[in-house]
Amino acid sequence: MANLTKDKIVYSLQVAGVKPGDILLVHSSLSSIGHVEGGAGAVVDALIEAVGPEGTIAVSTLSLSHPFDPETTKSTVGLISETLRNRPNAIRSLHPIHSIAAIGARAEELCRDHDKAATGCGFGTPYLKLRDMGGKILLLGVDMNRNTTLHAIEDLMDSHYLETLVAEAPTYMDAETITITKFPPGHRDFLKFTPHLRRAGALLHGKIGNAVFQLIDVRKMFGLGLKLVADDPMFFMCENEACEYCSDAYKALKGE
Repeated sequence: MANLTKDKIVYSLQVAGVKPGDILLVHSSLSSIGHVEGGAGAVVDALIEAVGPEGTIAVSTLSLSHPFDPETTKSTVGLISETLRNRPNAIRSLHPIHSIAAIGARAEELCRDHDKAATGCGFGTPYLKLRDMGGKILLLGVDMNRNTTLHAIEDLMDSHYLETLVAEAPTYMDAETITITKFPPGHRDFLKFTPHLRRAGALLHGKIGNAVFQLIDVRKMFGLGLKLVADDPMFFMCENEACEYCSDAYKALKGE
């Protein structure tokens, strides 16, 4: 395939269903796309252009290094994420693990008060705001297992396997440690959710360069996910007996 340009990526995004004014949370892998003229910066530019001045592009900027400093702590989830985070007009939410960075009309609103939320992915966080704003999720060259927003469904359902984590406090807090409740460690089998989303009309898919993309309607995703987890509290967990985390979660559910 010929080298991709920014303009070709914009066109592909528009064909994929990204529209001006969209609020789009992106999880991505640059290497999966193929050679892009301008690299990660061109992909970020294409995303911003596709949603236009009234739209917003956000990326997960997950980090497990402590103490968390929103200005200097790098994103651990890919070069596109880290490139957007470093843009001078990017806003980063304040959470020591589940932060996001965003650029656009509603970036400040999306990121605001993440540090005041009771949990990392629940009420008051960008992940629930994304639903309430009618946003979309773009999985670009990555699969459903990268969909961080699914942890918000576990949070709302108070999934029994979520844990309490004590970590070194971030630099913006006057404290030595911070207690994070409903922390979602361990393994998930989010892949099993994909066919449910497709059948419900909540997911579109295609290709951008060499990368397969999935574009998800967040409100539909929450509606379906909450129902599935209500019916089966272990829906997002795997059934591999060799997976210690998921096996322990099944035992805990049975009271073992």
